[in-house]
Amino acid sequence: MKIAFVGGSTGQGGSPRLYQDEESGDFIVQGYVVSDPDDLKQMEIPSGETVVRVPSSLFSYLPKDGVNGVS
Repeated sequence: MKIAFVGGSTGQGGSPRLYQDEESGDFIVQGYVVSDPDDLKQMEIPSGETVVRVPSSLFSYLPKDGVNGVS
């Protein structure tokens, strides 16, 4: 798997960040882990998965065509 940085609004490698697997085209999100039990009760998160919180501004880095996020 080759991971490419797509975008993020903070410097020095902080959160949030958006990456893309160049082989599959999947996007990978770096954010803050959601750990509040009341929030988690509202979602059905399967074993082996986690939920992260990112600001909506991160999605401005998504490609307009939905495919090519890596420049």
